[in-house]
Amino acid sequence: MKQVPVLLGIAILLAIAAGCFQPAQSPPAAITTTAPSLASTQPPGAATPLPTKTASVSDNTVSIGKTFDPMTITVKAGSTVRWVNTDSTEDPALYNPTHRIQFADKSTSPVLSPSQSWSLIFRSPGVFNYTDMVHTDLQGTVIVE
Repeated sequence: MKQVPVLLGIAILLAIAAGCFQPAQSPPAAITTTAPSLASTQPPGAATPLPTKTASVSDNTVSIGKTFDPMTITVKAGSTVRWVNTDSTEDPALYNPTHRIQFADKSTSPVLSPSQSWSLIFRSPGVFNYTDMVHTDLQGTVIVE
């Protein structure tokens, strides 16, 4: 009879201990953001025709390393452009391998570590210039038709 409360107490302690020791979760490798369209050079109220076929995101990928590749990308309105940090972590003491995209309207991506990506949908035609906030000499352009 005395064993039941003791066993019950041990079971409760084990349940509490099991809840306190959960493995740490690693951060996701890809960061995807769906943001509102950026300001356009198109006059207000102008109709924006949707393309009959939108290119896949893999067709609209910009690799980020020591440069943006490609530096200028042309896409149809409604397309998603993805930036992938392909930079190396060989010696982060000499070179910071993280990147952060910033557009002229001050909209920004999160900080992208090597192998992380970020996507943005371009809904309106226009020319959208951007830089890397970490490596300010990197500049690129998205042209939306």
